[in-house]
Amino acid sequence: MLSPVLASLALALLAAPAALHPDSKSSSRIEVRGERASVELSCQSLSLLESVPMDRDGDLLLSPEELEAARGPLERYLLEHYQLSVEAEPFAPLAGELLGARLSAAPGALGEQRVVCELAFTLPAQTDGLAVRVRLFRERNPLHRDAASLIWNDEEPAGFLFAEGAELWRFEALAQRRFSVLRAYIGLGFDHIRSGWDHLAFLLALLVAARSVRSLVGVVTAFTAAHSITLASAALGWIDVPGRLVELAIALSIAYVGAESLLVRRPGARWVEAFGFGLIHGLGFAGFVGESLIVEPLKLTALAGFNLGVELGQLAAVLVAALALRWLPGERTYQDDPRGWFAPRWLRRSGALAVTVAGLYWFVERAGWL
Repeated sequence: MLSPVLASLALALLAAPAALHPDSKSSSRIEVRGERASVELSCQSLSLLESVPMDRDGDLLLSPEELEAARGPLERYLLEHYQLSVEAEPFAPLAGELLGARLSAAPGALGEQRVVCELAFTLPAQTDGLAVRVRLFRERNPLHRDAASLIWNDEEPAGFLFAEGAELWRFEALAQRRFSVLRAYIGLGFDHIRSGWDHLAFLLALLVAARSVRSLVGVVTAFTAAHSITLASAALGWIDVPGRLVELAIALSIAYVGAESLLVRRPGARWVEAFGFGLIHGLGFAGFVGESLIVEPLKLTALAGFNLGVELGQLAAVLVAALALRWLPGERTYQDDPRGWFAPRWLRRSGALAVTVAGLYWFVERAGWL
């Protein structure tokens, strides 16, 4: 004879509707061509039965006859829980229809029965993105997951996992998304220069050692060209240099340029040094942006945006510093050289000393000696 506790449990199980099954999941594929969006949804029949009354004989399986008889309730449920919209806010569901539903001929793991449903939606002309909202089976199983993929007019597929807390996917076509990616990476590159004190120190060292505006332009152009080469090569995986070595080399390059300004009375062409050290600094930029490029399909657009942001940041820093240097008082002539110097003599020495000390400090810190 059952104990009162076991009897109560048995009654509760018998009174409950079809028990929620674990690992509830589905997959969907959205394909957009012109003004038509097709959706193919593959789900476990148990998930469907928990939300739509379709099982007439109570065997927890679906027959083709049961599936066809429940076409109306199935269409209403799917269009209420799998929705497309042109805008995410306000979300205005597009009209759709259920084209068909069938039992999968290839059962999944452990022979589970699956149902494949085909939906169709009409898109407005010149649509360049979609908002997809999926809330399938959540009313009975909040942990249900749907792995969705979307193909937009033969572009590379994009994917999204609809899970608890993630029921809205804002998708942009590549043509539309390219601009937003470019803009985002321009900002990333600009912010990296703004907060990259080692790169700013290197630019300052080049600036105070320049003889004229023409010399300054040549130095900055050489530095830009060089780091653009290694930034692209390393970010795209063509070359691979350990990040620790790169950071140490950057610190030494800063110390070298500062020390040369202190010790060498008449240095040679600075653009050659700027180009050589620019190759090293480009590897540092690549180390910063490389991880985010791994999951970015528009790699070239992102790389171009980051590089442009770095150049804009450098240009802003150089212009501000150059204007400040021109207004500073002090002697700029150098022996018999009619070109003189861009910065006053007192700043050349103090600035070079500060940059040398900073470079040596960064080297010791990055070597782990502090």
